Amino acid sequence: MGMVRRIQVAVVLLAGTWMPGWAAQKGEPKAAPAPKKAAPKIANPGNVAQRLLQMSPEERERVLSQFPPERQAQIRQRLQRLDSLPKQQQDRAIQRYQMFSNLPPDKQNLVRRQIQAFNALPDDRRRMVGAAFQRLRRLPEAERQEVMSRPAFKNRFTPEEQQMLSDLSANWPPPP
Repeated sequence: MGMVRRIQVAVVLLAGTWMPGWAAQKGEPKAAPAPKKAAPKIANPGNVAQRLLQMSPEERERVLSQFPPERQAQIRQRLQRLDSLPKQQQDRAIQRYQMFSNLPPDKQNLVRRQIQAFNALPDDRRRMVGAAFQRLRRLPEAERQEVMSRPAFKNRFTPEEQQMLSDLSANWPPPP
């Protein structure tokens, strides 16, 4: 490579470090953006593992023996994750399950369906809807309804997401 060509390459490389946009304009490849962490999902409060968490080891085994082996393995894995949580987080999981259990069956089904719909959202939408859910669930009912009736709210979320937010925030109380 000739001396002039080496100098040109050096200038492009240096310009790319000082002015990243300049190198991209000159046809140089951009560095790939760092991958984003997946948006958090909502844990289903009615899952078997959370119910079993409250039981003694003997009771757990008796209940687990009623499931097919593949399902037993899934539940044991969830139990292991829950058992490995700090005591405070375990207590919150148990409290969520108890609150969920106190809902009427139709509300439990509604919460289950909406949690599944939420967890099926793409990461970017799940982040946005999840943040709104956390804010809405802490508001009193009248304030929550007022926020959800605003044009900005309606423009930001699809009708399905609005329904999801309404159902979950009304039926899934905030953490203590």
